Amino acid sequence: MKPNNRYFTILLAGMLLALSACEKEIRLNLGDHVPKIVMNGIISPDSLIEISVSKSFLYTDTLSDRSLLKNAALTLFINGEERETMRMVRVDTVSGHDRLFEYSALVSVYRSTVYPQAGDRVRVEASAGGLQPAWAETTVPVPPQIHRIDTTIFFTSKQIINNGYSSGEGLYQNMRIKMAVTAGSSGADQRFRLRLRLMAEKIGEYPDLPDRYLYIYTNDDPVFEEAYRNSLLEDLISEGTSIEGMRHFDSALFSSKLFRDNSHTLDFSITDYYYLHTTYEEKEVDSGWGYPIYVPIKTEVFNPPIEVLFTAISPELYHYYLTGDYDPTSDEESFKLISEPEITFSNVHNGIGVVGAVSAAKAQINIPPLPGGKNADPGY
Repeated sequence: MKPNNRYFTILLAGMLLALSACEKEIRLNLGDHVPKIVMNGIISPDSLIEISVSKSFLYTDTLSDRSLLKNAALTLFINGEERETMRMVRVDTVSGHDRLFEYSALVSVYRSTVYPQAGDRVRVEASAGGLQPAWAETTVPVPPQIHRIDTTIFFTSKQIINNGYSSGEGLYQNMRIKMAVTAGSSGADQRFRLRLRLMAEKIGEYPDLPDRYLYIYTNDDPVFEEAYRNSLLEDLISEGTSIEGMRHFDSALFSSKLFRDNSHTLDFSITDYYYLHTTYEEKEVDSGWGYPIYVPIKTEVFNPPIEVLFTAISPELYHYYLTGDYDPTSDEESFKLISEPEITFSNVHNGIGVVGAVSAAKAQINIPPLPGGKNADPGY
């Protein structure tokens, strides 16, 4: 059954009209705002701890330094023992996209001299004059293991990712991956994140190409079902077609609940795993808009290896990624511009932010050159 575009248009128009008819009066008393300490950091074993610290600010604030928290004090505890007072090493500028406009803010970064180990319970306490002290605690997970990776190339008449588009001619090339893994610790509460990165730094012709993370198709393995994140428009458009339930994310979240004997063979697929690079040439003709025109002169196809990142993550990061890790180009994110604000997960007591921990296992998949050379069509 093909999607009924007329039905979808009517339904979407009705939803927008209903939303426009809703009114809510919000009274904002700027004088009652009390800033809170904001702490964020991801801790990994055998690495120095870095925690960014700032203070919360109002939605209406526009100055870049309104978040800067001066003269804060951070105390580090490991396994209940006070270890040191962390020192500030720099001030970073961070950008945000969770509002109708992009904004930047200044944060102070504090670093330890202590290297935590897997299994350590890490607690950071922060204080600053005039603000309520805040603290966060996490446990560094034991690293998982990747034992074996098997790959198979298969072809489909439609793309398995990117809305199932079919050009009506040719086949699309995909790779199915079966990866045997073991959790670092026993128990059903282990949480993981899977990502695959094209290693652009291995392309010698263009050393400064940006990394690219691959979308992961996870419908073939029930271990991924608990972290399923749905897209409203995809459900409306699909109406039971083959694109229903597709993942459009460059990371997969899951737990060890379905592992047996602390092990599992992950089953997932990827596409678009060749790196396409287009070179443009500037034309002298003025576009009439005040900027030059660039036209593509060649597109090359490279086959850098894929880095597999299988990471054990603390529960705090699992809940944070589950609510905050998204595809910014998806239809679901577009709806947030006209929807109610969402609550962001935080494990900072008396403050705001996420302090979690990770332990990663890495592997590499070598991709053969595309038949036909760098100028061939990869078929997607």
